Amino acid sequence: MTTLTQCPDAPTHDTCSPPARPALHFTPPGGWMNDPNGLVFFDDEYHLFYQYYPHDRVWGPMHWGHAVSRDLVTWETLPTALSPDEAGMCFSGSAIVDEHDESGLFAGERGLAAFYTVHRPLSDDPQDYRQAQCLAVSDDRGRSWRRYTGNPLIESPGIKDFRDPKVFWHAPSRRWVMALACGQVIHFYVSENLLDWRLVSEFGEGQGAHTGHPWECPDLFELPVEGAGSGEPDSRWVLVVGIGASDDNAFGSFTQYFIGHFDGVRFHNENPADRLLMMDEGRDFYAVQSWSGIPERDGRRLVIAWMSNWQYANQTPESGWRGAMSFPRELSLIATAEGVRLRQRFAGELTRLPWRHCSGIEPLVLTAGRHVLANPASGQVQGRLTLAMAPQGRVEIDIQQGGHQRLVVTRQADGLRLSHWRRGENGQVAFDSHYPHAHDVGHLPGTRVTLEWLLDEGSLELLIDDGRISLTHLSFAEPARLPLAIEVLAGTCRVEALALCSLEDH
Repeated sequence: MTTLTQCPDAPTHDTCSPPARPALHFTPPGGWMNDPNGLVFFDDEYHLFYQYYPHDRVWGPMHWGHAVSRDLVTWETLPTALSPDEAGMCFSGSAIVDEHDESGLFAGERGLAAFYTVHRPLSDDPQDYRQAQCLAVSDDRGRSWRRYTGNPLIESPGIKDFRDPKVFWHAPSRRWVMALACGQVIHFYVSENLLDWRLVSEFGEGQGAHTGHPWECPDLFELPVEGAGSGEPDSRWVLVVGIGASDDNAFGSFTQYFIGHFDGVRFHNENPADRLLMMDEGRDFYAVQSWSGIPERDGRRLVIAWMSNWQYANQTPESGWRGAMSFPRELSLIATAEGVRLRQRFAGELTRLPWRHCSGIEPLVLTAGRHVLANPASGQVQGRLTLAMAPQGRVEIDIQQGGHQRLVVTRQADGLRLSHWRRGENGQVAFDSHYPHAHDVGHLPGTRVTLEWLLDEGSLELLIDDGRISLTHLSFAEPARLPLAIEVLAGTCRVEALALCSLEDH
């Protein structure tokens, strides 16, 4: 994972104020929200369930909150789907469409099946608990849910951290697969009827990143590879794994992924075992999950993530609710010199919004000093910038953040080095000590960088090099009051293209 360093000294204190409710990102109606759960498309609706505590604005006994959307932008909040009962809290999981009633629970009709982890505390010690996998079903388009009478489906085999079932249909073997986080590895189970599961393999020992926190929130899916070489497979499987915050990891919670092959039983990593692939180089993109049930005619792999970090999630500034999701993204795979890698783009539904005040500028060369490129006067902005760096050039890009955070681009002999810093405080020790940072983001060959971003109240999502690098961060600036600017610290740079669009109101 990325190593954090001390952020630049601030000339003044950058106070992080409670955010206004975002216009483009899902937030809970009140209370607390973390991981997205049970993402499924059914009867022309995108279902978003989420870890929810409605009675306070900090983490508490977990429920499944619920919302639906037809366009991935406008969300209708529905009644809480699952609440804690005598079995325990309702932790993360997934949902699928039981199209042919293979479970036998829908009287021959189709319905929704949600798989979740029940978390049962055994004493007052928060580290003393037991976890098992359970099922709930709905035959009314997700408006009401009933727990399966045969719960739990899978009892823990003596593993303390045993959670977050991701269930999907594996067509070649014609059966269901469950990826389940078990300590520091992922277990794979299979089933023909969604009720009876058997363990067939595990993956993870000695692979990728491991910290003092267990692995969690797995996902597994296949994607075609753009630019696959002659004789190379035209698709790969992507295994996504989250790792929470722990004392031995200053970065906090993050999401890694593996590229390889899955035969319905075992996952094989095609990269060196110690290769770490970060799904997002920022610190606020966690518990990534993808939607199941997307029609073949659509064909997209759509994902969403919780925008926060367990190092400071309970202490972020709040306005009667705490927690926000990223804007949905489309994933693809591309062949690169380093191997097959993920590429991300904002879901196409973003372009259908009523964007106004679209503008750009003619190419221009920037010399030493601060240059204001635009004053969007909006808290919701979509932008794209292409920048060419002169030798020894170094710039800081300020996307309506003022002194709160900036992307730094430095021209080196072998290409461009990208780094990021962020400042801010709100008077709470956990937030003030962990939220500020300075860290490397990545390296690009050549002398040009293209940035695409989505700015909203409370967040800044940045896709770099046509989505090959993703950088997602919370933001507590007041963007509508701040300009888009570039500060040239050394050498020169050339703005080759700039396009901005903002929402007039929301």
